[in-house]
Amino acid sequence: MNPGTPPFGRTGPHPVALSPRAEREAQQGLSLCLTWLDMPLREALRDFDQRMFAAAESSRNHLEQQDCFDSRSIVQREGPAFRTRFASHLSERFRRLGELADSRPSTNEYGGLNLSLVDPEEQEQTDALASMAARAEARSASSLFELGYRLAVLAGTPPLDGEALPAGPRALTAALQAAMENMLLVPVHRLILFQAVDTRVLGHSEAFYGALNEHYRTRGILPGFRVYPNVRVTSTPVGDRRPRPGEGGTAEAGLGGGGSGGSGAGGGSTGSAAPEGNIGVLESLRQLLSQRAQTGRGAGFAPGRLASDDELQTALLALQGHVTDVTDAAQREIRSADALRNELLSQLNRGRPAGAPQAELTLEQGDTVELTAMLFQNLGQQMGEASAGRRVLGGLQWPMLRAAVNDRGFFDQPEHPARQLLNTVSEAAHHWLDPAEGEPEAALLDRLERLVVDASIAQVIDPAWRADIETQLAQLSRKAHVAERRQIEAMEGRDRLERARQRASEVMGERMGEAGTAPRGVVRILLERTWADVLALHILRGGETGEAYLHCLGVTDQLLGRRPVADPQKLRQEVERGLEHLGMHPAEASQVATGLFEPAQERQGDDTLTTTDVAMRLKQRPRLGEGTAHGEPVAPVEPTPLDAAARAVYEGFASLRFGTWFEFTQADGDVARRKLAWFSPATGRCLFVNQRGARSDDMDLTRLARMISTGEAREWRDERVPLIDRAWQAVARALRRERMNERVAGHA
Repeated sequence: MNPGTPPFGRTGPHPVALSPRAEREAQQGLSLCLTWLDMPLREALRDFDQRMFAAAESSRNHLEQQDCFDSRSIVQREGPAFRTRFASHLSERFRRLGELADSRPSTNEYGGLNLSLVDPEEQEQTDALASMAARAEARSASSLFELGYRLAVLAGTPPLDGEALPAGPRALTAALQAAMENMLLVPVHRLILFQAVDTRVLGHSEAFYGALNEHYRTRGILPGFRVYPNVRVTSTPVGDRRPRPGEGGTAEAGLGGGGSGGSGAGGGSTGSAAPEGNIGVLESLRQLLSQRAQTGRGAGFAPGRLASDDELQTALLALQGHVTDVTDAAQREIRSADALRNELLSQLNRGRPAGAPQAELTLEQGDTVELTAMLFQNLGQQMGEASAGRRVLGGLQWPMLRAAVNDRGFFDQPEHPARQLLNTVSEAAHHWLDPAEGEPEAALLDRLERLVVDASIAQVIDPAWRADIETQLAQLSRKAHVAERRQIEAMEGRDRLERARQRASEVMGERMGEAGTAPRGVVRILLERTWADVLALHILRGGETGEAYLHCLGVTDQLLGRRPVADPQKLRQEVERGLEHLGMHPAEASQVATGLFEPAQERQGDDTLTTTDVAMRLKQRPRLGEGTAHGEPVAPVEPTPLDAAARAVYEGFASLRFGTWFEFTQADGDVARRKLAWFSPATGRCLFVNQRGARSDDMDLTRLARMISTGEAREWRDERVPLIDRAWQAVARALRRERMNERVAGHA
């Protein structure tokens, strides 16, 4: 995503000549933009792919489903070209840096008034892009204001804004529109792609523009220029204040987080906590930590021997490198905050002369260690004790702690590379390495183990690691989809077979009732078991109007005595042919037919079967379909009795859709999440699969309704909240509970 570009600021009809330094700074700014935007754009395309897959999966119209698959194929095929066109358009905006508005070509060449009809779909797309840009400008107003002044310094023009800002939201939406020109997507799918880009790219624009401003500030472009918005300052109760080294005990102000834009949590006199949307802010979590009981915290604190940032980084790098030497799985377990702190202090004080003061962590460093430990422990709790994913997380704990210490954006910014990598690894381990869901994926586990080694020897987090893992996860998702389709096809076949057998039994019962005198002995066994299966087989193949089925009914009537038998030999041949249709060997079918139609005194040879032998052969032979679908017989579904509450749930299944997820409470208290991949409105049988597409259970809808009414199962809706964000929320809730318990104990 970095096409070659001609010199900057010299392409318009009234070009702006930039100085050599300005050209260089503009080029570096463009490179930063393209590098930063590449991964979010890839994520937007993957998000679109997942949305199309979900739409196709839930659609019951095969034409709409085909449109979804076609759009997926188009985006998968043209994704690289899409990103290239996006980059080219953005590069063109930077090349026109500082170009005056009147130098742009007029939209009306003749200066007259041209009126034309507006395509409603085109207007809807234009409005969607304009809304995206407006929301992004509102979210990042301060950063865009700063960026407009800094780029204006390079171009030697008045402050840039709106269309003139080369990396602004309007430029990004224009680049999106240009990148989609050759993508033949249906209009509604174009809007879905817009939404994906809005979520993945423009939704995190504040961090993007903040990084771009920081780049130019460090390069000496208006280094002292800063917009100061009104900040709400919260006073901290005297008993809860924790002075930082060198701060003299002053109260801290509630700071807004870089990625969430919220204020600090829990600073008021009432001890109220901030909304959970702001728990990603380091200051918010540190304030919650500050409200915990201080017993044991800061013991041995020596203000004269606080570890410097450089010392801490050196110690973390050394501990990070030790991960590659650990082969024992027990030593790769997730460490507690005390264990991390003790190992870190031991490394900091290693080699110090005897009697020298021991190094201690600053309060902020100690809080970072504790919060990182709590995050990893919460992530580990969401996996089974025997999960290999816990060992992977244990191996990543030191590299991630180093990233958190080095850059507080690890806590504040959802798009931070280390945070995104940790979330991807956690999601992969949660879904694909859980032994409760089956054998762990060996290839993925091997890749994650190599990631631990790579992260332990690297200085920085490489975004390519995450892209590599996501590529492997996409392959596993396709594999799971194929496995799920096979399970659905097998269940559909079982359902058709079951309905055919039910219908054949009904027809056979009606025929035997109409015959007056029911046959006895071996003929009755033949009709009720074997010949009913022959009828079911013909129903499956050609339906009840098929010639083979109608002919088989005629044979049934002859066996029942409802129709005269003109040619006994031909009837015997029909029975033999029917038995062969069920898979019986021709010789065995001939022996069975001989035992049925020839009197015992007329039989010759030792290989002939008696009537008792024939009856035993027919009883012992598996029924049609038995032993072919997961080794289970195809039997009618026995409905579960329903009370009033379960009946209400069952009646609500009229709007139930394929692909709905449910959570089931196991006997040991664990919760298993399963997907309703398929169900039959005719028989009520339904199929549940796990994340990997493997069959977990099949039951009938009445049983599912009963389980929902008793609380054993409930519908689960995917909130699309990243696993690491859920872990932060759990950490914040735990800290608040501790604070509340301490207050209750204090009042008691």
